Amino acid sequence: MRHDELFGEFDAMFVELAKRARTGRFEPNCDVYLNADETELIVELEIAGADPSELRVGLEQRHLFIVGRRSHRRRARPGDVLMKEIEYGDFIKKIHLPVPVAPAEVTASYQDGMLTIRLPVSQESRPPAHRTELQMTVRRISV
Repeated sequence: MRHDELFGEFDAMFVELAKRARTGRFEPNCDVYLNADETELIVELEIAGADPSELRVGLEQRHLFIVGRRSHRRRARPGDVLMKEIEYGDFIKKIHLPVPVAPAEVTASYQDGMLTIRLPVSQESRPPAHRTELQMTVRRISV
């Protein structure tokens, strides 16, 4: 890798970090896949420490929106932070859905820091044109 390419990558990385710091939001990681018989679209979102009661899930055409908050944890004892990688605060995730889904039958569960949303694939080719907040109870599953 050339010297100027390396610094170009660093510059891009710092621009992204600066954008996150200004907005006070972060974007959690997620996986999206179809189940084996392609009847369900499954979205898994990595949001350990988020309060399930504060999660909001919405659907607009072919996009799923997940909004929530991960509150700061209190450290066992005060001291200087030596490493800080976990992001806290508000988060929002916008996910393009590759297939139309049936919003009335969506379910969600929250286990081991992972939010799993199951969206049945719809036989209708046109997604709803308006934004809909999906009414669901996120079940916390204890191990």
